[in-house]
Amino acid sequence: MLKNRKIELSTIIGKGSTIKGNLQIKGGIRIDGVIEGTLQTDGFVVIGTSGKAKADIRAKECLISGVLEGNINVSETLELDKTAWVTGDIVARVLTVNAGAIIVGNCQMGDKNPQTKANVIKDVSAKSDEEVTPKASN
Repeated sequence: MLKNRKIELSTIIGKGSTIKGNLQIKGGIRIDGVIEGTLQTDGFVVIGTSGKAKADIRAKECLISGVLEGNINVSETLELDKTAWVTGDIVARVLTVNAGAIIVGNCQMGDKNPQTKANVIKDVSAKSDEEVTPKASN
């Protein structure tokens, strides 16, 4: 779980603070206040329980415990804590959703090529006549 992992943060937006605009961050960022606009980082994004992002986010990894109103694209792992509320589309290689989290939007998970053999589910509902028709015994 991401929430139990130690991460290095280069930026913290504290509770009671509001930032508006397009943010490009090197390293990790923790949001306990409010951001509005866009956020792009090569590191980790944490939206704390008091945090609210009205933003489109691009990051390597992300843990959301607060509110996100916007789309999120994570190249590695996105974890939604039980207090998370996401309104927007999610793209992540790995998505972990804890019981209680709310998602209003679409999710796309896995590798960039969704048609790889490991990601394709076979349709077993359409069986051939030979498989469906019982064979008569002699």
